[in-house]
Amino acid sequence: MVSERVEEYSSSEEEEVTTVTNGIKNTAITNGVSNEEAEGDGKEKETSEEPIEIGMQCGLKNLYSGKEDKRGRFQWQDKIPEDVGKPAEDAETAKWALLVRNVKVYNDPRKVLAIHSIVVQSPLLKKLLESVLKDYPGVTVGLQRLEFSGKFEPIIHRWSQLKEAISQIGDETEDQRKTKEHAELFHNLLKSEFKNLIDASQDMMSKGVMTYEYLWTLFQPGATVYARQDGQETAMKLHETKYGQDRNGNPCFWLTCKYIDWDGAKFGTNKLNLSIPIYSGTRSITQLAVYPINYHHDKDALRTRLIERGAKAESLAGSHYKSYHGIGWKRGTFGTKDKYNIKSRIVIDTYGWNRFNPSFAIFVTPLNQRDPVVGGTSGGDGDDGEDEDNYDDGEDNDGGMPIDGQFADEDDESRRIPLTTDQKLICTPLLRGYSLKNKLWLNFFVNCVKEIEWQTGAFDSLVLPSNQKDLILGFTESQRKYKESFDDVIEGKGKGIILLLCGPPGVGKTLTAESVAEEMRVPLYMMSAGDLGLDPRNVETKLQNILEMCTKWNAILLLDEADVFLEQRSLHELERNKLVSIFLRILEYYEGIMFLTTNRVNTFDPAFQSRIHISLDYPELSIDSRRLVWKNFLAGSQQPNTISSRQLDQLALMNMNGRQIKNVLKTAQLLASRKEAKLSYDHVMTVLDVTQHLHNSTQENERTRASIFC
Repeated sequence: MVSERVEEYSSSEEEEVTTVTNGIKNTAITNGVSNEEAEGDGKEKETSEEPIEIGMQCGLKNLYSGKEDKRGRFQWQDKIPEDVGKPAEDAETAKWALLVRNVKVYNDPRKVLAIHSIVVQSPLLKKLLESVLKDYPGVTVGLQRLEFSGKFEPIIHRWSQLKEAISQIGDETEDQRKTKEHAELFHNLLKSEFKNLIDASQDMMSKGVMTYEYLWTLFQPGATVYARQDGQETAMKLHETKYGQDRNGNPCFWLTCKYIDWDGAKFGTNKLNLSIPIYSGTRSITQLAVYPINYHHDKDALRTRLIERGAKAESLAGSHYKSYHGIGWKRGTFGTKDKYNIKSRIVIDTYGWNRFNPSFAIFVTPLNQRDPVVGGTSGGDGDDGEDEDNYDDGEDNDGGMPIDGQFADEDDESRRIPLTTDQKLICTPLLRGYSLKNKLWLNFFVNCVKEIEWQTGAFDSLVLPSNQKDLILGFTESQRKYKESFDDVIEGKGKGIILLLCGPPGVGKTLTAESVAEEMRVPLYMMSAGDLGLDPRNVETKLQNILEMCTKWNAILLLDEADVFLEQRSLHELERNKLVSIFLRILEYYEGIMFLTTNRVNTFDPAFQSRIHISLDYPELSIDSRRLVWKNFLAGSQQPNTISSRQLDQLALMNMNGRQIKNVLKTAQLLASRKEAKLSYDHVMTVLDVTQHLHNSTQENERTRASIFC
């Protein structure tokens, strides 16, 4: 009977020990693994009388992969494969400064071998490469094993720096001479291998052209690149590049870039994927969709413009009430860009954007964080959005959601760390905000944001008794300053102030709210029935959002023709009752200033009486008031007129409201312009004669104004 010999490592013995278990002879060696092969597999084996204790033998058992079949499958075996040789790297190879691995080359008549990879083992050469490859992404020169492979991108991109560093090495000490020897050996090795590539690339760069195959030599990670996004000049830091395919399967060259953005609480970096489609032959570098900023024909002026724009974007961080004239856009239902022509006032507020557009929220990696994370709306905000989603850079995409699940509150501006010049250069050209006229959250361009030209005389031109005007302005200004000083028994309840303006049409109710907002220089949100709809399920959500926005911006909320939602409840109209009850409940918790205007105050639900803080009745315009309205409109017109003071007195005698006076004057000015003459009393009378039937038919209704309730 022949026993089988198997390898076993024992930690408790210093000499070879032989045991027999289950009829198998086991040989354990203290400091090695037995390479003796088992014998007598087909013979009868001895049977051990001792029971087996699973897992209790101190040692290890080696198994080896057997021969593979055509499908790459194999069986485990306890024999070392016969074709296993000694490792190529050992103590002998460790003494050399460079370890060069070569592979066979096929279909190239010029050479039969090519460099596969180079291991830098020289500590002197590593020290030199630390300065050459400083801040190069993905390369840590200080590692014990420094290896370059593939296209040797770090070395090719920093080729000129390598040559300059070698030329500056002295020969005063033995270390310097040894370093120069190792560096020149490394340089000459790469030059002999990549001479054609380096010469061709540098030749094309010097002539301002590049082929598609050599694009990777043009783009060095960490460099500043230039591109146009939505027609805006944009600079970004290049993070990495790679050849790949777009969503249609066409070859392209991908570039992952980083830029500075604001997420409503802090500045940070975000990523954007850009692509260059495949092309044949050479192409001018400046005609590429993306190219290094140093190749721009006027790079100094471009840098100045981008830095100034970045400084403006930094100053607009937070909430700001501004004027805008340009294009605004937002993502559509199917990922398209819905564009709007905006010429109105806007509120810049990225925090509000994240709050009311969570699907497109902005999330950035803090500037002090070394390893960035891909952001959510990434960029979709900075590109045409056609090919962005097809390139995966291998990092976790968190969809724009912060780690703790909530977006940070806005920081105090005084505690915010200012951006550096380089950070301003790569700052995004986009701002997020709300268009007060279009009632939409949109992306805006920094360069289209202007300061507001305030209508300083709006409140003075309001035709109201002076004490009434002082009362309105005093209440609203005091409410804005001291709204935190009064609260209800329940926290957050009853902090706001609601003013009801009632009276006939055309006496200045809406103008009062507009002029107060202009005088206080705060946003005016004009809410109408169309903004809320009639479905009670949506009205409550939309109303809460609007009230929250107005409170955050210190805006004045104007609910024009409020009787639509505040009409008295009845026993038969359940849907209207739902709307009224929603308003009654939500208005109680509003913390801002609200103006309600109506000419049907007698239809209001009685429950609103206790929720209205100030109620002002606007009577019909008196003769003096009408004269002042005529005078103000004539003075504010750019068209010269010949209307005398006596003629103004005659016009004031006509029973008209302010809106009718404005319409008559506008029509009379058009008539005078048609005749190329100055505006005269005759023009006004001509218009009045034509429209007199309309004034007469509405005169009775104007006299029946709503009475103020007690």
